[in-house]
Amino acid sequence: MSALNILPYVGQVLLVSVLITVMPGKLVKDSRQRMGMVAALLALGLFLPVYGLSIAQWLRSVVGDLSVLTLVIFLNILAQRLFNHNLLAPATRSNLLLGVVLVGAVFYPLALGVSAFDPYRLGYAPVLLPVLLCLASIVAWVKARRDLAIILLLPLIAFNLHLLESTNLWDYLLDPVLLIYALVQGLLNLNFIRSGNGRPV
Repeated sequence: MSALNILPYVGQVLLVSVLITVMPGKLVKDSRQRMGMVAALLALGLFLPVYGLSIAQWLRSVVGDLSVLTLVIFLNILAQRLFNHNLLAPATRSNLLLGVVLVGAVFYPLALGVSAFDPYRLGYAPVLLPVLLCLASIVAWVKARRDLAIILLLPLIAFNLHLLESTNLWDYLLDPVLLIYALVQGLLNLNFIRSGNGRPV
């Protein structure tokens, strides 16, 4: 891994952080104590060796490298849990997760061989994908969704800077962890709406 491939390390930190903030959020109510507990658990997750690898490295071997959009979502989750602050507007988060579900529902079956067309190949030396991302960003900007417009360009910027080991643009856009999270959030939203309790936090 070159010095520029920093996102895999960032992904490991964020994934472990998101997982360990579940417990402190329920056990510790004081925000300072919660952040201290998260920092301690994060240090253990990143540096405590388990059969020669840290917990973060074990997780990476299972889920692979996380996409840029996953990192954005995870940063928002941490800001909510640790500082009670949303980095993303609710509408931006909803639109982003809805887009992930729609694209993932088409992309993964095709990439896994449902048909002869493999969209994953379009991510190598891409031409169409960058154009589509730029168009979607322009539409979001025109509709005054400035944060969404910027977020849609982040995977393209990271791809051109080679911040992941992958040379495929799809890996900067989408990953199974993000798709599963988006699907779960969509189901939770539907259940809360049907029950009349509003949207889940």
